[in-house]
Amino acid sequence: MNDTVSEPKAIQFSEAGQPAKINYQVPLPGAHTGRRIMELDLGLGNKDFTALARSAGTSYKESLGIDPKVKDNLIPNDTLVKNFLSESIYRISTRVTRLPTDVRPTRAPVENTKLRAANSQQMKTIAALNEAVDPNVFKENIHTGIVMVPTVGWAGNLTYTPHPVDSSEKPKIFLVERYGVSSFLGDYGMGKTVKTFTLLPGETTRISMRTWQSTKESREESSSIIDSHEQSARERFADKIQNETTDKQTKSKTEEWHVEAEVSASWGFGSASVSGGGSGEYSSGREQFAKQAAESVKEHAAESSSKREMSVTSSSEREDESGSETIIERTISNANMRRVLNFVFRELNQEYITKLHLKDVRVAFTNGRRDSWREVPISGLLGFLQEFVVEHKIPQVARAILKVAGFIADSEDIMVPTLERVNLVDHGTRIEIEPATLDDDGEFPVPTANSYYRFKSGPLNQADSSNPVDGVLLNDSRITMRTDSVIVEALLGQADALDEYAMTIQRAAANKETLANDRERIVQAAIAEAKLEDRLETIVDLNRLCALETEE
Repeated sequence: MNDTVSEPKAIQFSEAGQPAKINYQVPLPGAHTGRRIMELDLGLGNKDFTALARSAGTSYKESLGIDPKVKDNLIPNDTLVKNFLSESIYRISTRVTRLPTDVRPTRAPVENTKLRAANSQQMKTIAALNEAVDPNVFKENIHTGIVMVPTVGWAGNLTYTPHPVDSSEKPKIFLVERYGVSSFLGDYGMGKTVKTFTLLPGETTRISMRTWQSTKESREESSSIIDSHEQSARERFADKIQNETTDKQTKSKTEEWHVEAEVSASWGFGSASVSGGGSGEYSSGREQFAKQAAESVKEHAAESSSKREMSVTSSSEREDESGSETIIERTISNANMRRVLNFVFRELNQEYITKLHLKDVRVAFTNGRRDSWREVPISGLLGFLQEFVVEHKIPQVARAILKVAGFIADSEDIMVPTLERVNLVDHGTRIEIEPATLDDDGEFPVPTANSYYRFKSGPLNQADSSNPVDGVLLNDSRITMRTDSVIVEALLGQADALDEYAMTIQRAAANKETLANDRERIVQAAIAEAKLEDRLETIVDLNRLCALETEE
C-alpha cells in the first residue's frame, strides 16, 4: 500500500481567514490635514521665562553678520548671506512640492551612485530654488530692515516671509491644533442637461465629448480637496481658509511664527487669553474657527464645481481649436426607419459627506529668533515647561494649557474629554491608562515624572456615527460636486416619419424575414428528428427544396 504524500501548495487559504467585505465607511484617500497656531496669553512676564527661553536660537543680525549696534544702513556679510540662503533652501527642499515654473532644475553632480539615486529629487529641488532665489534682492531688503526668508507656502510652493532684522525676541507659548478634512462618498444622481440632439431615421453621426479634465489648465481650476489631491486645490483652499479665519492684522503680526514653525499647511493664526484659569475665550475662538473652516470648505467646493464644464458636440458642430486636450469620440446611429431618436446628455453629480475634525493638540514655543521654534505633543508638556518656564510658574501654566486642551466642544455642542492620563508603575516597567479627571478645584493635576497626559487616539464621542473620524468631530456637512462623467438617455420619437405606402413596404420586408426564420427553424427541427444514418440525405433533400423555392 502506497503512502499518500501531500505535495506543498503554492497558494493555500487559511481556514481562519475572513473574506474581504465592501465597506462604505472608508474615507477617500484625498483627506487633508492642516494646522492652526494659537498664541496663548498666560499672563507671563519676561522674567517668568528661563534664560534659555530668552536666548534660544540665533538673532538674524548674527546669522547675517550685521553689527548688532547698527540700527540704520544695515550691511550684511556676503559670505554669511550665501550660507543663510543655502541653509534656508536646504531646510525647505524636502517640503517644497511645487517648483518655480520659470526655472529648469539641473542635477548637481554626486560621486556616490546610491546617494544620487536617493537624493536626486531633493537635489533637483535645491538646484531650482537656488536659481529662483536672488541674493542681490535679498540684500536690498536687508538694507530696509527686512529679512525675506525663503519658506514653504501653504500649498508646498516657494514663498518669502518677511521678518524684521531687529525682532522683539519675546518668548511666546502656542497651542498648535491639527485639523483634518475627511470625505466619504454619499449618493449620486443626474445633474443638469449638457446637450440634446436628434438623429433622423437611419442617420449616423460622430459625437465628441470634452470634459473639464481635458486640459491641464481646466483640471487645475476645477480641482478640489474633496475629491482630489491636486496642489492647485490645496493652494486655493489654504488661501481661502486663511482669509476666512485670520484677519490681516493678526496675519501680519504672526508671519514670523510661520518662519520658525516651518508650517507647510497652516490654516490660520490667532491668539487667546487663558490666564486666570479661564478658557472661554479660547473655546469660543475654536468654535468660530470650526464654523469658518467648514464654510470655507463649502465655498471652495462650490467654486471648483462651478468650473467643471462639460461639452458634447456632433460632427456638424465641431470646430477646430488650438492647444492640447483630450476628447472622447463616439459614433452613434439611429437604427429606426420610422421614428427619430433623441439623445439627452446629463452630468453625473456625486454627493460627499465632508467632516471637519480636530485630530491632535500640541504645544510650541518661540522667542522670534532663528531656530528657536520648539514643538512637542501634550505628553511632553512637563519637560517643555521645565525648559522654558521658571519653576514656580510651571503648575499655573500647565493647568491653563491642559484646561483648554482637555475638553473640546463637538458638532453637537457636547464637551468631549480629549485627554487620558498615563501612569508609570512598577519602576517604569508598566503603564496604567486612565481617563484624565479634574480635581476638587476643577483643574487637571500637574503632570509629574511618573505620570503624563496624552491626546486620545481614534474617534471620540462618535459611537452612533456611520462614518467616524479620528479626534473630535467639529462639523458635518454634505457637499454635491459635478463629476467628469455623463449619463446618456435615448428617447424614441412618437410620430411616424413614413406614409402608409412606405410603412406597408416595411411590414412586407419584416414579414419576409420572419418567414425565412420560420423556414430555417423547420429545417433544423427536421434534421434533428431524422435518424443519424438518414441525416445526410435529409439535409440534401431540404437544401434542394429551399433552392427550388428561391428560384420560384
